[in-house]
Amino acid sequence: MKIEKILNNNVVIVLNDLNEEIILMGKGLGFQKKAGASVNESKIEKIYELSNQLELERIEELFAEIPVEIIGIAEEILAFATKQLDKHLNDTAFISVADHLHIAIERQKQGIVMKNFLLWDIKRFFPEEFKIGEAAVLMVEEKLSVKLTEDEVGFLALHIVNAEMATNAQNAIDLTQLIEEIMTVIKYTLNISFDENSIHFQRFMTHLKFFAGRVLRVSGEMIKEENVEDDLYLLVKRKYPQAFETTKKVAEFLYKQHRYVISEDEQVYFTIHLAKIVNKSQTDT
Repeated sequence: MKIEKILNNNVVIVLNDLNEEIILMGKGLGFQKKAGASVNESKIEKIYELSNQLELERIEELFAEIPVEIIGIAEEILAFATKQLDKHLNDTAFISVADHLHIAIERQKQGIVMKNFLLWDIKRFFPEEFKIGEAAVLMVEEKLSVKLTEDEVGFLALHIVNAEMATNAQNAIDLTQLIEEIMTVIKYTLNISFDENSIHFQRFMTHLKFFAGRVLRVSGEMIKEENVEDDLYLLVKRKYPQAFETTKKVAEFLYKQHRYVISEDEQVYFTIHLAKIVNKSQTDT
């Protein structure tokens, strides 16, 4: 592979076999190199295949404006997140993470505090991602002697959520707000206290995150789905009336606000999850 452009000592742009520009990262990849030189492939640590020219231009601007140490921290954060979550993250997520870190650090140096109004919800709905945000803030403090606020922990956690779902920042905010709205419907319909540390609640939250993401992706579309067997639907309805009624309230809310129709199979899964939470609450009282 031949170097097309050198962004810094550790990042270069090359052409792949399809004559497409890709970005390579690795310690010393661009050190004392010139365009046209061969890449030392043993030094390649990360490969980014960008989907469009706009993305490439954005990343070039990023490396031109942001100190290389912040780029390095962003890479460490994404590597740590991948290991902790044990799942693939959007390859270009480091762009948004590095960009946010750079802005957050500049704000902190100027004494400007950006309030995160979703902080409590982020802590509650994305605890694993929030822990990664905490680790990220510690990295910044250890490497740059800059102490970021808990609000920034929340913002960084949202970027990790984005990386998991391959969405943009606004979608992560919309996702958090939709989960809160659904939980509000559930809370006031069931009129019970949740044990948020229980395994049943945690499993429901995992299900709810993916469900809410799906609602946002197909909101307003009429999706034709295969429904579960009528016998199972009727059994769940009869066996868990309180949980089923709550599911119906959620369904009404989602149709009214998002024109999303919950299929019968989704109602069954939702009801079963809620029934376990209700049972746990009643057992503890």
